[in-house]
Amino acid sequence: MPLPPMKKRMIRYKKEKTENRHTIRLLISLARNDLRARYSSSVLGALWAFVMPLVTILVFWYVFQLGFKNLPVGDAPYILWFSTAYIPWVFFSDAVSSGSSSLLEYSYLVKKIRFDVRIIPAIKVISALFVHLFFVAFLFAMAFLYRYPLGRSAFQVLYYMACAGLHALALSYLLSAFTVFFKDTSSILSVILQVGFWATPILWNEEQMVNGSVQKILRLNPMHYVIQGYRDSLLFGKSLSARGGEGLYFWVVTLVLLLAGFIVFKRLSPFFADEV
Repeated sequence: MPLPPMKKRMIRYKKEKTENRHTIRLLISLARNDLRARYSSSVLGALWAFVMPLVTILVFWYVFQLGFKNLPVGDAPYILWFSTAYIPWVFFSDAVSSGSSSLLEYSYLVKKIRFDVRIIPAIKVISALFVHLFFVAFLFAMAFLYRYPLGRSAFQVLYYMACAGLHALALSYLLSAFTVFFKDTSSILSVILQVGFWATPILWNEEQMVNGSVQKILRLNPMHYVIQGYRDSLLFGKSLSARGGEGLYFWVVTLVLLLAGFIVFKRLSPFFADEV
């Protein structure tokens, strides 16, 4: 006797729910293993993922805060103002650069017939997110040490964190598919990220920029919204609506990239195993 349509839908729903839970557990497990494996041959292991950003912040604190006596930006000490932008940029650049080469790195999984290769770029983004969560806590600790008051807007960081992660994921899907067939993609991406670092207001204060047309062009960089969003949330107490127009632009660009990434990835995925 055939099952009623409603019961069929319920069975299908329960099956999909179970599969989704399994995929999420697998993704988190692989992301943890990825973080450990990346530095498995070194003595300090995964601690190296935290050392370089901390050293950079320490150097900037010593040179600019103590040496050049940089003035506060608003009420925020310069090093706190810098770190609030530098830390999300490190998360984004690490996620994109490692995500773009993820299919080559996990070629043994790509060649598995039953493995869902769609989760591979996401492994790198989640792995970078683990490190980023530590540095967000580090930002809160810095604010506490400087006795800088954090309001309720500080929790908006979670939203901007999701923005950075989703934007990185969209680019990772698109670029990882291209990297399989065009190995120079990673090198080109490194150059673009280097230019992007200087084109994003991480080291410089955009409010001091005289040329308004240049400022408008630089705001076309989607990461401008994320970087300034971190500062708005942690330092200046601004709500999400303060950058409503820029936020709309960010989500349009990100969703278009995500859709393009999914389409390109899906179209090219049947050929990955032969190329990696």
